[in-house]
Amino acid sequence: MVEISKQIAARMREFPGLVDINPNLNLNSPELQVKVDRQRAADLGVRMADVGSTVRLMYSGRDEISTFKEGSEQYSVTMQLLTEQRDNPDVLGRLMVPSSKVGQVRLENLATIQRGSGPATLWRYNREFQVSVNANVAAGYPLDAAAAYTVRSIKAVGLPPGYSYLFSGQVKLLEETTFNMLLAMLLASIFMYMVLAAQFESFSHPFIIMLTLPLSIPFALFSLWITGRALSLWSALGVFLLLGIVKKNGILQVDYTNRLRAEGQPLREALLEANRVRLRPILMTTFSIVAGLIPVALGIGAGSGQRAAIAVTIIGGQTLCLLLTLLVVPVAYSYLAEWEEVRWTDWLGGNWGRLRAGLARRLGLFQ
Repeated sequence: MVEISKQIAARMREFPGLVDINPNLNLNSPELQVKVDRQRAADLGVRMADVGSTVRLMYSGRDEISTFKEGSEQYSVTMQLLTEQRDNPDVLGRLMVPSSKVGQVRLENLATIQRGSGPATLWRYNREFQVSVNANVAAGYPLDAAAAYTVRSIKAVGLPPGYSYLFSGQVKLLEETTFNMLLAMLLASIFMYMVLAAQFESFSHPFIIMLTLPLSIPFALFSLWITGRALSLWSALGVFLLLGIVKKNGILQVDYTNRLRAEGQPLREALLEANRVRLRPILMTTFSIVAGLIPVALGIGAGSGQRAAIAVTIIGGQTLCLLLTLLVVPVAYSYLAEWEEVRWTDWLGGNWGRLRAGLARRLGLFQ
């Protein structure tokens, strides 16, 4: 395990985006090693658990052996060997270990005690031994790129059967945040569709409006790339806010188109008129949002980097997808409207004869 962690750390050092790389398991700490003869311990009636608890009791100083009460205060009493005694193999060998056959027996009678080197602490995860390789991300490098290179390093070294790996720290937080953000976007889209469907009393019109949402995401990512920013928690939050802002353009177009069609205008004329009339409020709201976010996007002041990522995402997604929104919404509206008309016409034309014959048989009105 130690050798594998060293190989992984060596490969990680080849990537300039990772610094301060250090495996947390060091085998150079001086220690007293107790090697118990299990057969002799069994012959003497000594359990391995008793050996471990006896050594831990005398060395750790953390186990409570009694309590001391003074007035209204109660204190825990612990026991530990002196500092010079804890480093003496002879003192360790004279420790008495409980035995089911002879009462007590010295530790040196069933174990070999010698000086050596080993890990200062053995770490466990899910009751299994673990080794951590700690690293920091260098300035100017995205966290996801560093995590991806680490995964490639682990796969290049190759883990034996029974070994596994997982991320902790910022990478784990990024994974959890990404999952929660995607889940939040999915739920937000579902709720938006439900509200729009109830408002427009239609299942197709909310779909037309929400076509603007996926159009804005590529432009938001493009704005991050062109400004040299990485996709982070704050930029993802900007994308989440962008979804709620962008759909207003589609609402204005679809709502006015429905109103014109209800007044009797043909589909094509209604779409052209709705685009012409609603262009001005769409441009006004877009420019007002962009103008209000430009000072934030400049990143002036302490802690401005987080706010700037949100502003850049919203500005890029809102501005660049504006023209596509003005084109896609009318086209999608016309296609869905024509499809619905053709579908119902074909259905009635193909089934009216059967409906008429069925009514004739039931009511005897037709021969």
